[in-house]
Amino acid sequence: MPRQPEQVTDQRVIRVVAADDHAAYLRATTDTLTRAGLAVVGISSTGEGAIDEVRTHAPDVALVDLRMPGLSGADVARAVRSSYPATRVVILSAYDDREIVQLAIAAGATGYVTKDSTPEEIVRAVRRAAVGESTLPG
Repeated sequence: MPRQPEQVTDQRVIRVVAADDHAAYLRATTDTLTRAGLAVVGISSTGEGAIDEVRTHAPDVALVDLRMPGLSGADVARAVRSSYPATRVVILSAYDDREIVQLAIAAGATGYVTKDSTPEEIVRAVRRAAVGESTLPG
């Protein structure tokens, strides 16, 4: 009986930079991502730091808080889209306002999730962004 060809699958781990100015939330988020099998390659508490981490690590996705000291998440999305287009940005925010979501997407974010999302929803948004799919609040 002829041997079947092996199927090649992409088992590459999604690399993530996470940025949030609330240390406890940042830690919880990175723990969630790591437990889900994603590689957190950089963290930051500022927008400027998030861009530095993207520059250094070339992640698949940057998960960035909307409101941080210095550059906002929308500013980070704009800069990443311009200088590092292979990295997708997912905005993480306490705000679920349609206008804010639209501004974030216009700035270049691939997705937007709220901080009251379940850990599974946050992981799903990052995974979807890694393959170019958008996630927006319900």
